[in-house]
Amino acid sequence: MKYRYALSILLAVLVTGCSGITIPGISLEQGNHHVVIGNTILANKLDFSRSQTELQGGYLHASVDVTNKTDAAISLSYRFYWYDGSGLEICHSIPTLQTLIIKPNQRLSLQALAPTTAATQYRIVVRDTQN
Repeated sequence: MKYRYALSILLAVLVTGCSGITIPGISLEQGNHHVVIGNTILANKLDFSRSQTELQGGYLHASVDVTNKTDAAISLSYRFYWYDGSGLEICHSIPTLQTLIIKPNQRLSLQALAPTTAATQYRIVVRDTQN
């Protein structure tokens, strides 16, 4: 069920052109088209920067920095989605949802290594674990 929900979010974002949009309950980070945020309230609390990719042994390694802009800790869940050169999602055998707590005004790096060498693109879905 969670997988379908996340996939629906990604499909909605891809269909609308990924250009700094807001869909009810969903926000695409304005300066970083790799990040889809689970709700607009959360989007206002976070800043994403330094989106980078590099090849490591033929596998795509992706990283994005996230900064908590508030004076309160935020509990986040996030998942990387991987796509091939045609923009088609590369399915994982086990969906991995990572959870972390980001302290007030703290910057962390979200990182992952693609599950296959076919991956050339990625997207991260971020949501608040308390909602």
